[in-house]
Amino acid sequence: MINVNKIWDKVPCILKKMPSPGILLVSGKDNKKKNVMTIGWVQFGCVWREAVCNILVRPSRYTFKLLQEHDEFTINVMPDTYNKEIAFCGANSGSFCDKFKETDLQIINSSMVSTVSIKNAEIILECKILHKTNVNPENLNDLILARYYSSEDYHQIITASILNIKST
Repeated sequence: MINVNKIWDKVPCILKKMPSPGILLVSGKDNKKKNVMTIGWVQFGCVWREAVCNILVRPSRYTFKLLQEHDEFTINVMPDTYNKEIAFCGANSGSFCDKFKETDLQIINSSMVSTVSIKNAEIILECKILHKTNVNPENLNDLILARYYSSEDYHQIITASILNIKST
């Protein structure tokens, strides 16, 4: 089991990238379709005696489909010199382009999951999905509904165990 202090020491560095420019989430398998998307929301904690993160992904996103098919992903915190690539990955859909080719992001093998990671990331979290739950609009504050869900594209909250962390 991973030393949770190793993760908690890196959380401030990760949160400094939130919500902008964001961090990169890779989903899918290398020998099949894979995708990279920018995320600006993430939570960290300890659930079921495991270090976990929660990510939120809308069903309209291509990554959502991949996360339904594969139970692993990586979170990649990039240096500020990659802000252009992070912005591209947040503005374009993997349904219509290969963001790795478009941005020239280089992949590397992960240690404990079959989803790849991004070379030159300052921090990489390798994650395995434990639980998924859909945001229920009936349980949301009216201000949150108005601000984030006017299109009724409600996120799925995905809880994942952090299996490994790499940092430079």
